Amino acid sequence: MAMISFSLPSPAKLPITSPPSVPNRINIADRLILRHLNAGDLRGAISSLDLMARDGIRPTDSATFSTLLKSCIRARDFRLGKLVHSRLAESDIEPDSVLYNSLISLYSKSGDLAGAEDVFETMGRIGKRDNVSWSAMMACYGNNGKELDAIKLFVGFLELGLVPNDYCYTAVIRACSNPENVAVGRVILGFLMKTGYFESDVCVGCSLIDMFVKGENNLENAYKVFDQMSDLNVVTWTLMITRCMQMGFPKEAVRFFLDMVLSGFEADKFTLSSVFSACAELEDLFLGKQLHSWAIRSGMADDVGCSLVDMYAKCSADGSLDDCRKVFDRMEDHSVMSWTALITGYMQRCNLDAEAINLFCEMISQGRVQPNHFTFSSAFKACGNLSDPRVGKQVLGHAFKRGLASNSSVANSVISMFVKSDMMEDARRAFDSLSEKNLVSYNTFLDGACRSLDFEEAFELFHEITERELGVSAFTFASLLSGVASVGSIRKGEQLHSQVVKLGLSCNQPVCNALISMYSKCGSIDTASRVFNLMEDRNVISWTSMITGFAKHGFAKRVLETFNQMMEAGVKPNEVTYVAILSACSHVGLVSEGWRNFKSMYEDHKIKPKMEHYACMVDLLCRSGLLTDAFEFINTMPFQADVLVWRTFLGACRVHSNTELGEISSRKILELDPNEPAAYIQLSNIYASTGKWEESAEMRKKMKERNLVKEGGCSWIEVGDKFHKFYVGDTSHPNTHRIYDELDRLIREIKRCGYVPDTDLVLHKLEEEDDVAEKERLLFQHSEKIAVVFGLISTSKSRPVRVFKNLRVCGDCHNAMKYITVVSGREIVLRDLNRFHHFKDGKCSCNDYCVESKKGLEYMAMQCRKHKAVLTDFGAVGDGKTSNTKAFRDAIAKLTPQAADGGVQLIVPPGNWLTGSFNLTSHFTLFIQQGATILASQVESEYPMIPRLPSYGDARFASLIYGTNLTDVVITGNKGTINGQGKSWWLKYRSGGFNLISRPLLIEILYSENIQISDINLVDSPMWNIHPVYCKNVIIKNIKIDAPIDSPNTDGINPDSCTNTLIEDCSVTSGDDCIAVKSGIDQYGIATAIPTQQLSIRRLTCVSPDSAGIAIGSEMSGGIKDVRIEEVTLINTQSAIRIKTAIGRGGYVKDIFARRFTMKNMKYVFWMTGSYKLHPIGFDPNALPEIRNINYRDMTADNVTISAKLEGIKKDPFTGICMSNVTMDLSPTTKKLQWNCTDVAGVTSRVKPEPCSLLPSKGPAMDCHFPTDKIPIESVVLNKCTA
Repeated sequence: MAMISFSLPSPAKLPITSPPSVPNRINIADRLILRHLNAGDLRGAISSLDLMARDGIRPTDSATFSTLLKSCIRARDFRLGKLVHSRLAESDIEPDSVLYNSLISLYSKSGDLAGAEDVFETMGRIGKRDNVSWSAMMACYGNNGKELDAIKLFVGFLELGLVPNDYCYTAVIRACSNPENVAVGRVILGFLMKTGYFESDVCVGCSLIDMFVKGENNLENAYKVFDQMSDLNVVTWTLMITRCMQMGFPKEAVRFFLDMVLSGFEADKFTLSSVFSACAELEDLFLGKQLHSWAIRSGMADDVGCSLVDMYAKCSADGSLDDCRKVFDRMEDHSVMSWTALITGYMQRCNLDAEAINLFCEMISQGRVQPNHFTFSSAFKACGNLSDPRVGKQVLGHAFKRGLASNSSVANSVISMFVKSDMMEDARRAFDSLSEKNLVSYNTFLDGACRSLDFEEAFELFHEITERELGVSAFTFASLLSGVASVGSIRKGEQLHSQVVKLGLSCNQPVCNALISMYSKCGSIDTASRVFNLMEDRNVISWTSMITGFAKHGFAKRVLETFNQMMEAGVKPNEVTYVAILSACSHVGLVSEGWRNFKSMYEDHKIKPKMEHYACMVDLLCRSGLLTDAFEFINTMPFQADVLVWRTFLGACRVHSNTELGEISSRKILELDPNEPAAYIQLSNIYASTGKWEESAEMRKKMKERNLVKEGGCSWIEVGDKFHKFYVGDTSHPNTHRIYDELDRLIREIKRCGYVPDTDLVLHKLEEEDDVAEKERLLFQHSEKIAVVFGLISTSKSRPVRVFKNLRVCGDCHNAMKYITVVSGREIVLRDLNRFHHFKDGKCSCNDYCVESKKGLEYMAMQCRKHKAVLTDFGAVGDGKTSNTKAFRDAIAKLTPQAADGGVQLIVPPGNWLTGSFNLTSHFTLFIQQGATILASQVESEYPMIPRLPSYGDARFASLIYGTNLTDVVITGNKGTINGQGKSWWLKYRSGGFNLISRPLLIEILYSENIQISDINLVDSPMWNIHPVYCKNVIIKNIKIDAPIDSPNTDGINPDSCTNTLIEDCSVTSGDDCIAVKSGIDQYGIATAIPTQQLSIRRLTCVSPDSAGIAIGSEMSGGIKDVRIEEVTLINTQSAIRIKTAIGRGGYVKDIFARRFTMKNMKYVFWMTGSYKLHPIGFDPNALPEIRNINYRDMTADNVTISAKLEGIKKDPFTGICMSNVTMDLSPTTKKLQWNCTDVAGVTSRVKPEPCSLLPSKGPAMDCHFPTDKIPIESVVLNKCTA
């Protein structure tokens, strides 16, 4: 910042000229005119002048004309002033310098520069110019945009040897009060300081303050001028206060005001008006009310009425404008400014635009005060906010009548109104009608073109701006970048970025902020982060844009990290920053983190939470299933909840099917806004989801009666340079037939992979006989599915499919897209109303936390529980660092007594809960919420050594979650996670550790019955994931297991020596077998003799490149029988079902039934091994396994390397093998020998490629057997429970 050091000499003594003499004799004309003027009757004086002139009677005194001219100037009636000039020209009076100077002032203030120049030239010819004339002409040039001419005139003045006075300096310095001429102003300052006027003259000091503020934006230098002025008055103080406000320093403005009062100066109406503006900017209602009281006591309340109206409008904490209206109603005389202030206040306050229009109509109808261009601008903005062009056109008619329609600010507001109302043709006509278009005009219309997705028009306007050299502003790029971001056109965004670089704006802070927002909204969060990291100068908007981007992509950790960096950089967060932070916590369920940040807003930064922040907290609580807490939170808010808050809560009531709370929230919404469609729609959906069809229909009927329409869902995708938009059931696209053919094919394929349409989301009562099929058809026609399919058939396979939707993605589409990524091998990026969803390999980046179809904390279980507790009740801390082993163990120990009294459930809330091993108890439910992750400790001492399993004999660590001799145990959630953090265990194993010790498993239950493990995600287990052993009546369903494909021994689900087990709807990606069916090993298993039997596996998805989809054996010495496997999808898996055994194993594998397999990228399809890992210890050559009655049917496989490798045991062949209706398409690198068969026997039918001779075909009519009865566990009906 440039600094100035002042050394001030004493003021020079200037010659003082005597005032002109006034004649003593005044004729009758002079007396009559002066009588009218003294009475304040300017028009009467002019009429007298005009009438007497017609009779040949004229004033004889030049002072009379001078007084007339000054009166016209004060009244700003320049037309009458020019009439006086014409009468003066007709008279015989020789004007003196005073009269000529009045004429210059007249023409200057009327904007008639040529008239002023004529007068000034005339004075020069007759030698009547004085300092006042030169000063007046300099001021004239400066006031009429000819600042350089004013400076030239000053130079000419000096060249004549004339000595400038305070008026000359004031005029020329004001001409230098702009960035172009401020350097000249500094030169004049040096000249000025030598004369002494700088220190002694108030007007000169004020002009210097303005020069530094307006020319350099340098408030510090302006303050140095102010500080060294010897003669301060209320005008000077008010100027500093006003300039502080204009430069965005309201706190400094208040400080100057307080200093002024303490210095003994009495504030006038101009001072108070500026301070009220500062209060409005700071939203300091307390100070504003104190000043209001002072204004009343000082008798200036009416004089500052407009500022009071504005202050109360902007400082309203609860959104009410009652105080604002009271001030307005108590004003004795309403000026155009007071009306405009009130209308603007209503316009700027949410949901009060209609009242703003009513006030405008009241102003017009009263007719006492005429609206000006500011009034019309506010009225048009209100119409735009309401999207009500009908009223807007009526307002426009009034603007035309008053000749204000062509005013640039009015015209730009008209364009903006039509733009906001989506009436681009009218906006175009308004834009074209402008005789002179400024940058604001272009930016406004360009913004509309971007809003309507007319990018061809937008870029044409952009090129026109550059060609006309209007100066592309940050707003221009912000509009363009915002437009391309709204539709997700990253291609056009990148083109704009290149223009930014070309124009040298890559370091422009507002432009960089817009780029961050654009890349974030287009799905390229990494590029947004790069732009942010390259910025040298970041403001709160920069940080907030980056935080918001991370929040929209669900990266809560990066949100909090960036926020901490922002604090370390000393940048104070604003309200929008906290909206982003709370939103991020909501998207991933960080309840405790959300509460902490909500409380810190005011405690740490004195930011009072507003409605948006309360809405975020309601959303956070609702997404975590805490509806009662959310309802209590709403009722304890410090102000009345608005429609946004209740709409958020109502949506949660819909998800949780809570009719009672849904009805309450709907009533609240309709009280606030009877025309809010969401209240009717959501309540109708709640009724429909609970089967109350009549009530649902009544809500729809009320909507129809009010002519309310639900916003239609649409999705779009950019292909090439064109956007393709789709609606529900859309058939308008040229490629409709191809799109729907591919959609039908995909639906069939993902159904084979386990996708089940969620028909509960179709909230219509259908009369068709097959209403389920009709509901499925309606689901399949959702716009996002159509857009995704079009993207799949129209874009390169190497690029993600990027789809955008105007509403929240439906739960069924969300689920379908996960499956589509599996069968297509493509990545899908979907941006819905709330956030981004990145789908890849069957997973979504939101971890299913933001899915509409989820029922919150409702879940299905064998048994519901009477008692419940939350992990945090026992001192647990979910920061991912603090050990909670003691908390888990204490919780279960203290809850065990309650378990016998109707059962107990322990809820693990959102957070990261680090723990070692802990034991479960009977009649117990462990419920892991969405957003909650149980983190397995990597400290070995947290896992005690436990007894060997009788059927194995290995030493072993306790599992993370362990139980033995239990009854009625449920481990479930709504997609919570257990993370084994297995990497350190794998590394130690690969380096030779754990050779004789089994690593910890994630879940192991022994000698127990009635076990359910469901609806959770398991990640990176140190070894096996789920191991029920010696158990009865086991249900394992809706489990997602994920481990690196090279991780050692990370089997997915291993039912071991269990009876009556159901495994269904599971997805496994693993470094070992997805499912391994076991029953003990070698002599241990033979001696224990507990078989695995009555096992049903269905709807399994598996990825395991180096292992089997389903392994039966090698640990099978206790026997495995009666296994049913169906609806299995295998991708990039070594083999389908692999039977593994060897001499010395003993036991048996028999009565195995498998059907409906879909396989892709398989090394083997059928694989049986009779020599799997012979063990020299305990080897018994007489312990031969029995392998018989193995049935496969209805299978397809693509890209197969080897069809079958069937190796039985010599003298102990595998018998009873049956294969029917099996088609295997071979890969380009297929082996020549497709069927490798030894020591096996069986039959086949309709198998391709042709099987080996040991499996002869029995003709096309044969089908292998698959049981029609059910095992007992399949008939168990789960109960709907609530956590």
